[in-house]
Amino acid sequence: MDNVVDQKTRRKLTIVDTDVHHGYKSKSDLFPYLSKFNAERFAEYGIEAGFSFGFNGGIRGRRAELVDENDPPPKDNFFSSAFDVEDTRVRLLDGSGVDLAILSGGIGQAASAMFDVDYASALCRAFNDFSLEHWIAKDERFRLALHINSQDPNGAAAEIDRLGSHPAVCSVMLGCGGLRPFGHRFYHPIYEACVRNGLAVAMHFGAEGTGVNPPISAAGFPSHYIEMRQIRSSWYSVNVVSFVFEGVFEKFPNLKIGMLESGFSWLAPLMWKMDCDWKGLRRQTPWVKKLPSQYIKEHIRFATQPMEEPEEPSQLKQIIDWIGGSQILMFASDYPHWDWDDPARTLVDYPEEFRRRIFSENAIDTFRLSLPSFSKAA
Repeated sequence: MDNVVDQKTRRKLTIVDTDVHHGYKSKSDLFPYLSKFNAERFAEYGIEAGFSFGFNGGIRGRRAELVDENDPPPKDNFFSSAFDVEDTRVRLLDGSGVDLAILSGGIGQAASAMFDVDYASALCRAFNDFSLEHWIAKDERFRLALHINSQDPNGAAAEIDRLGSHPAVCSVMLGCGGLRPFGHRFYHPIYEACVRNGLAVAMHFGAEGTGVNPPISAAGFPSHYIEMRQIRSSWYSVNVVSFVFEGVFEKFPNLKIGMLESGFSWLAPLMWKMDCDWKGLRRQTPWVKKLPSQYIKEHIRFATQPMEEPEEPSQLKQIIDWIGGSQILMFASDYPHWDWDDPARTLVDYPEEFRRRIFSENAIDTFRLSLPSFSKAA
């Protein structure tokens, strides 16, 4: 098989997967973590805002071959049996040799688009408690991105303070869509809490164009999933620009942000444009003291999946070189979604030092991760 790392090589490489989706099999799984009022509401209405990727490819966002014929997806929920602890352990952790998997959910992006802020925050708290008890406690290779309601920054900060000291919690999840770009001071209580608890921010799309969020594109709502897929980079670009020019990294010099399922081929022209415009317009934002590209390289990391792959492989290497990829890229599989990336097939033709940075060291630095004892011994 071409361009696949053999098993001996795989065992030598520590792999941190920064984007592994988890969930619950039935809405009733969250009932013990909700008040009676909210449990009844969840049973009746569920996540009212919905997901922008609800019309994803595959079956409910997962690869068709991962569907267990004897355990079909439930009819009462977006989440399903594919988001199963044992399934993830067998197929991803053991099967692909992943040493650490950051669980990215997620319910938080959709909850943050809901009209009822209190109900949305309650769902996030319930999902976090469920995740700690039914996922984190089941395998030392799991880490958790906390889910918060970004519409309620003070409530989100309280949730970060409630669970941020848990040793398995490594980040706080934000969607790409919101009432304002995420560098705006409205969200700063969230970043203050992240810094206070030593946590990174993880940004992952999920509910753009739903609930209170603005249309999925600046030109309105597209008809098909493939159209939404092409414009994802614009959501991440808006927030990168906002983080830099709102001065987030001057106000929070220790804050790190990991952008998940973002791709990265769009980043080089954005950095060039930001640097060029900053030189001519920086009088408007005197608190931005360095080249925008320098803030990006110091504070923001980008997951590898979904990776744009030119027909000529050397062109991908050029793109990675333009953005300083050895320092800012992190491996992500996006398991169990239909287009997930197997680490054995990802960036196989690159030097060992580069692969160590991408597959583990950049994520360990960003999310302040500690590896399980067996990984250290290896």
